[in-house]
Amino acid sequence: MKFKLWNLLVLLVVILTAVTYLFLFQENQEDPKIGAVPYIFWTGFIVTVVIVFATFLGSKFFPFEDPKKS
Repeated sequence: MKFKLWNLLVLLVVILTAVTYLFLFQENQEDPKIGAVPYIFWTGFIVTVVIVFATFLGSKFFPFEDPKKS
């Protein structure tokens, strides 16, 4: 089960990165705005939060184990 979860997290990060840079971050796009914040900033913030959360989940489910200690 852990192996499937790890693969799902890795796939999520890879797909999110590809979709973000290919489709979400289009050149010179400022609309739609949230308040005074342009599109590129708030979408970048949301993508960053999702990737950090996926990294957090990966570190909790699969903690680093130093092979030299065993």
